[in-house]
Amino acid sequence: MEVHVDRSLEALVADSGLSLSPLGTAFLSRYSDDMSRSWDARYDWLADGFGVTIKGDKFQQDFHTLVEIRNAIVHGSGELTKRQQAGLAKFVQLRKRMESVVNVRVYGTRIVFATDSVARSLNVASDFVRGFDQSLLAKRKIDY
Repeated sequence: MEVHVDRSLEALVADSGLSLSPLGTAFLSRYSDDMSRSWDARYDWLADGFGVTIKGDKFQQDFHTLVEIRNAIVHGSGELTKRQQAGLAKFVQLRKRMESVVNVRVYGTRIVFATDSVARSLNVASDFVRGFDQSLLAKRKIDY
């Protein structure tokens, strides 16, 4: 997903003509890495720079749940990280979303996959690509 969104951002930047001026070139050399620093940065650049707002859409929210599960696996060795546990309301909401979106349960802080979690994750990822591409094409008529 990161590569797909990052390549789309690169295509939007190239299509903008920003790199054709010395000021644009200086801007890109200073800030282009910021565009892919995090998912929030990607969403902000899409919205602020290109008018493509997907943050808050259902497909984005569901995908964010996958990102949180990935973070628990990679950064928490299969348990929710300290950041994911911070704030009781956010912690409870994250647990609910993991179960409702992907059927991943949280016992204490350990995440446990169900038999259909992989299939549900693939559906969420597919919905994200479809929703992202549709949102992008609705604002920008570029063949990516």
